[in-house]
Amino acid sequence: MTLAEIYARHSVSGPDIGHGDKGGTHSYIPEYEQLLAPYREKCSFMEIGLAFGLSVAMWDEYFGPESTLTAADISIVFDKAPFPRWNFVESDATKAAFLDALGDLTFDVIIDDASHMPTDQIATRDLLLPRMNPGGLYIIEDILWLEQTRHEFAGAEIRDLRKVKGRWDDVLVIYRT
Repeated sequence: MTLAEIYARHSVSGPDIGHGDKGGTHSYIPEYEQLLAPYREKCSFMEIGLAFGLSVAMWDEYFGPESTLTAADISIVFDKAPFPRWNFVESDATKAAFLDALGDLTFDVIIDDASHMPTDQIATRDLLLPRMNPGGLYIIEDILWLEQTRHEFAGAEIRDLRKVKGRWDDVLVIYRT
């Protein structure tokens, strides 16, 4: 199945549902389809910012059985039992203690979909870029003030999708390691 087909089964609809919104509110699913295809069968993956776990369900189905999957949030509020192959980390990803919670894990792909505040996104990036494997992708979703913060993302690819759905924060920042 394509990521779009998987997403359709694990999303909710509405104008700004805020959960499972990667292809509804935002325009990320086609971007992720292209970006993540090389990592689909075997990947060390982490998503930060889980809301009610809809993306965990989507990624669980998307990534192959040889993948290692980590999900992190400052507070995990959904039932983790349906996702036995996931490593769940409940910690603030902007703080050094988060690294302790991760142990020695490194990643091929990290998606930051957490607070969406630029200071938090930058702090998390600075903590986690050293945890990226060569050839990996570090992706930040939902850049609120691109014009004011663009300089903070020097060296990254910026995919500005704001015109696709008229959404002010429909922006991905992508670091290739």
